[in-house]
Amino acid sequence: MDREKLIVSNQIGYLILKEDGAVLESGGELKNDERSANVIMGLLNLTESIDESFMPNSSCERITIDYEQHYYSICMSNRRIYIVKISKSQNGGATTTTSSSSSNSVYNDASDSGAVLA
Repeated sequence: MDREKLIVSNQIGYLILKEDGAVLESGGELKNDERSANVIMGLLNLTESIDESFMPNSSCERITIDYEQHYYSICMSNRRIYIVKISKSQNGGATTTTSSSSSNSVYNDASDSGAVLA
């Protein structure tokens, strides 16, 4: 895995997409994973169709898809879509109990500067 692309020590893969879903960069378990890129673009397109009175489009800054062993954190910055697959286990050990709310802090400072994975 490309070490300079790491955000957190337990990152296991990443994708950087253009707004149209084309893969610009990838690494780790998501290296050249166009299928995941297509699935995530479908999810993002679905969020755009949500009733504005239920959830304003401008209120969504990040989407987290949470699984038992890992989660995906998805955000947009500088017209790029950043997807990071993060393991919930620390150093290959037991699964931690990271909640999605605490995982959201991963991008708080980086996403605003546009230097999420650079």
